[in-house]
Amino acid sequence: MDHLIIINALRSEARPFIDHFGLQKQMLENELFIYEGTDISCFTTGVGKANVKKRLTSLFENKDLSRSILVNVGIAGGKKEQSEIGKLYLVNKLTDEESARIWFPDMLLQIDLPELPLTTVAKGVTDGGNHLYGLVDMEGAAIFEASVQHLPVHQLHFLKVVSDHMDMVLDNPDYVEKLIADQLPKTIEIMELLQKSGLVKQPLLDEENKKLTERLNKQLKLTVTQQHQLKELVEGYIALNSDDISFLCPYLEIEINTTAGRQKAIKEIHEALSS
Repeated sequence: MDHLIIINALRSEARPFIDHFGLQKQMLENELFIYEGTDISCFTTGVGKANVKKRLTSLFENKDLSRSILVNVGIAGGKKEQSEIGKLYLVNKLTDEESARIWFPDMLLQIDLPELPLTTVAKGVTDGGNHLYGLVDMEGAAIFEASVQHLPVHQLHFLKVVSDHMDMVLDNPDYVEKLIADQLPKTIEIMELLQKSGLVKQPLLDEENKKLTERLNKQLKLTVTQQHQLKELVEGYIALNSDDISFLCPYLEIEINTTAGRQKAIKEIHEALSS
């Protein structure tokens, strides 16, 4: 099975998984620690986007997770008309309220759960969430943003248990732990499905082609999403044709000064790799 890492904001969210899988605490560098098992790990970020960014950045710097499936499991507030307290939901859209940035998980598998969008906010919502839709938390979008720089989108998944209807300050760890524990059987069922799915593919790029792809990313100033698209196209070309992608080398000499120039180069590369 593929390796899976569970990301939680709170220790009370993590404890049911640590206990169930018998995970052991392992120290990394800079006082960073993770709970490890044979093919599953659990890591806690702390509350809020700043903690997520700091701790996940350190985690990816200290541990190779490129061949892992990441699942964020945690509590979320839910719109009263759209959600049920104690119920587990699959997130199909993430929005950072502050930056207005939006991300969509690449949901390649059929998962038997109701779906809702998630908005990540800077402060807890206690007014019923009149201006919000679906679910709300303080970490999800930040976890996606930090992780997608290191993992393909299809290896990122978000599961949320509704703890309240955006109408209270939640400060009861035992209540949070019970919410997660009550959904443990269904959550583990989904995790096992992900681990057995083959979502993590064997690497097709040798070191030379990997370096060429990285140089193209830099030369063309590709976004993170465009970098993943290029990598997948290159891997697809190699799988169907050959590992000779030297025909892309001329693009290393192109000076990109305009958006139009970048888009033209990207289009030509996509066409060459898709032929």
